Amino acid sequence: MRTLVERLTRDMPELIVLEATGGYELLVVAALVAAALPVVVVNPRQVRDFARATGQLAKTDRIDADVLALFAERVRLKCGP
Repeated sequence: MRTLVERLTRDMPELIVLEATGGYELLVVAALVAAALPVVVVNPRQVRDFARATGQLAKTDRIDADVLALFAERVRLKCGP
């Protein structure tokens, strides 16, 4: 976890988007928030529906990452209140 936070702190992403995974994401989100990194947790069903609407039916880690990034851009997700 420390390596992930260090890398993301160094890279300074505009936004980090994670899917809710039944609580498995909570430790990662807590570590990212503690490091003052911009993180948003999204509903996986919305992302899946978005992917389907864009015609993306295949499922790999790379495709999932690309769909999450596109979802964040198109839905204009923002971090914070």
